[in-house]
Amino acid sequence: MDEGKSQIHRIESGFEYDFIDKERIQEVHLELPSTAISVETHKAFVQKPYKHRKGLCVLKAFVILFIPFVTCGIYSLTGSPGAKSYFFNELMDKDPQTLNRHEKLVRLQTLFFRTPNDGKIADVLAISYFEEGLFQDAVNIYLDALRLNGETAPRLMGYGLALVGYEGGVITQEAQNAFQKAADLAPDDFYPRLFLADALCQAGKPEQAVQLLQNFLGTISKDVSGRSRVEKMIVQLRNTCN
Repeated sequence: MDEGKSQIHRIESGFEYDFIDKERIQEVHLELPSTAISVETHKAFVQKPYKHRKGLCVLKAFVILFIPFVTCGIYSLTGSPGAKSYFFNELMDKDPQTLNRHEKLVRLQTLFFRTPNDGKIADVLAISYFEEGLFQDAVNIYLDALRLNGETAPRLMGYGLALVGYEGGVITQEAQNAFQKAADLAPDDFYPRLFLADALCQAGKPEQAVQLLQNFLGTISKDVSGRSRVEKMIVQLRNTCN
């Protein structure tokens, strides 16, 4: 986690897109890929069958008897005609600037549910999900945003980062493809190259990662603000990947 946060600090100053709030980027609990950490394969959990058939039958009988009580309890709270239902109306009528983060997210969810073809809402909702660390939701809404609005470098970067967050820091082939498309659409932007290099390093190809960044340096002028950050990344790759 600490190495992931340090990587955020290394790149956030060069983060030139508008799809993530710079002031809130450190609130995102995203474990970005660490070139020094190998990915461990998780063992599948295998549940052992019950040894005592009698105990299983008793459990099934208890569940069957318990379901009506749970159902009645839920209906009494949510299905009753007398239950209060004005919260969303009040929320939607409020000035968005006065809402807290949770209320803003609920409001965006409601708006997108009502207008699922609104690309602008899809963009903002995807960003909000990402900032809250809800990476699976962010992935799904970024796909909607890409479908509705088309592919742009910032949108592809957001999609790729959401995938990385969902996979716990691992850059999958899908995320790598998104970063590559972003790099093609923004040939002078160093940010997607950092993740492409990290993907190569995760795949055990540190030399190719360094070569990728060196080739990129050869295509940009020496006064580009991100040049020094790419050079630092090259040094870090040489140190950590080896």
